[in-house]
Amino acid sequence: MIVGLYSKQARRDITAARNFINERGYLANVEDIRRCRQDIMSLGDYAAIRNVAKLPDFFSTSECRDLLFHVQEHQFTLPEIMNFLAENNLEFCCFDNSLSIEKFKLRFPEEAAATDLGLWHVFETENPDTFLEMYQFQVMSLPRLAA
Repeated sequence: MIVGLYSKQARRDITAARNFINERGYLANVEDIRRCRQDIMSLGDYAAIRNVAKLPDFFSTSECRDLLFHVQEHQFTLPEIMNFLAENNLEFCCFDNSLSIEKFKLRFPEEAAATDLGLWHVFETENPDTFLEMYQFQVMSLPRLAA
């Protein structure tokens, strides 16, 4: 099965921008989205929230609505994913992001490292924007042991 989940680490600036939006009471209508984007861009380069203006989705009203005004989004950490997989008898197979895999292999060249989510967590901590799009990975069901 292929799974796609948002990374809490990689989406930290998006979360900060959403807090900014909630604190100021912007609505998810065209006028407020445009006003919000202008206000974010005027914050200056020192504000982490300003990083969302580097994302392509920021510049389209409908995509910005989905990016920053989304009603409900769940974000995960790799340790949370590891726990979920263990609890549901699933095995992590691989990530589907070749650029990240190549960088990861430079850091952890051991053959078995690519399927070690603990090492991926270390890598993501060192490279927090690795999964900015999302975690996209493959899992497979483990055989159940007879009781």
